[in-house]
Amino acid sequence: MIDEALIKESVQYFRENQGFERVFQKLKHKYKTLGRLGGKIEFKNLSCEEKEALTGFLKKDFLHKRSVQIKVSDFQEALESTRFCGVLLEDILKEYFDEILVSNKDVRLEYLKQRESYFYNIIAEYENTVAGNWLKYIIETKDNAYRLFIQRYESDREKLSQDIKAVCDGINNLPVNSDKRLRLPIFASEITKNPHSFDESSTCGQIFIYALMYCFEAEKPKNAEQKSELYYSAGILFDELSNFVLLSGLSAYTDGNIHQGWEGFYNSKEPLQVSLSNLSRIDRVVSPTGKVFVFENTGVFSVVMDRTSHINRSIVCTCGQVKVASLVLLDMLAKEGADIYYSGDFDPEGLRIASRLKNRYGDRLKLWRYEIEDYKTALSNEIIDDIRLKKLENLDCEELISTADVLRNMGYAGYQELLIDSLVNDICEFDSTGTFS
Repeated sequence: MIDEALIKESVQYFRENQGFERVFQKLKHKYKTLGRLGGKIEFKNLSCEEKEALTGFLKKDFLHKRSVQIKVSDFQEALESTRFCGVLLEDILKEYFDEILVSNKDVRLEYLKQRESYFYNIIAEYENTVAGNWLKYIIETKDNAYRLFIQRYESDREKLSQDIKAVCDGINNLPVNSDKRLRLPIFASEITKNPHSFDESSTCGQIFIYALMYCFEAEKPKNAEQKSELYYSAGILFDELSNFVLLSGLSAYTDGNIHQGWEGFYNSKEPLQVSLSNLSRIDRVVSPTGKVFVFENTGVFSVVMDRTSHINRSIVCTCGQVKVASLVLLDMLAKEGADIYYSGDFDPEGLRIASRLKNRYGDRLKLWRYEIEDYKTALSNEIIDDIRLKKLENLDCEELISTADVLRNMGYAGYQELLIDSLVNDICEFDSTGTFS
């Protein structure tokens, strides 16, 4: 039976002697580290009070020592030679600090238990939904937004809970599920009553990106274009006014009726700049010829447009890197069964764009003027450095491999501008014969 009075008396004795204060701090640290009392404790620069206390209690001479190591078991054995015989050192330690002693391991286990409970309570609210499956995936795989979750759990778990629930409500009600297109602030307002909830600068907005990555099996966006494309997949318009594509010779339809604005530009054969916002209001885009010729560069597009204005043709310019607006337009054309002919520059960036489009549209897209002979015709005196050439190593389009190898060996860029005559002739020949030679 534990003698509570004797324990209190022993604690009073040790508290009244300042020489034991560091002893008990080290005993507590040892218990937290091991989960029990054992091993040794070390003292450096012993004070006079500590030397006298240890000498008197342990019955060993510490008066002439500066640093010592003492077995924890020695303290328990010394207790047996005092009036506190039968009292456990662990019980004295608990009373000394007036707290339940818990090892670091137990503290960690309890922390993990509470953290797991925290996340699974949120998961339970969204069980059998896309959001619930997303949260389960994160917790079980420690992937996706896991690191962000843990960081925010440490700093502000209440706000994290609010953010997670806002994102869950969002991905369970994405505009694309209702065949709608909404601007990001409007969508955020509908979900949270705050138009800025999903801003990319906020934690909630960052979590939302991770949720979209899960929903659409996408990698983390590396730039604004990839981010805009990911949002658009969800039916959300992001940066929709500055995201545009150039075109000429295409017809558009809304609610089954031809779009009069597009039709005016079609009839005049003038270029039309269409934003992502404009495209979000269009149901169909059609090439009257069943073919569309796509250029990477605006300069080439302008010259080709002028030199083919006398014939019926559909042309598009992606303006360099393929923006979401370009992809949306090409998606619509591919859906209508149009054959897409794509021509671009002969450099690592240009070939990667061509490869990406070919992989996206498959047989519907034809790589146009990408043969080795075309590269040699387009050859410039611009040297491509080794860093850029490395971008060709992961090119995954078989049709481009041979040309890419020659480009890598020669080390010079080739530009679309030097192929303009051939490109114009191809379009004119198709107009008169219906085929390329």
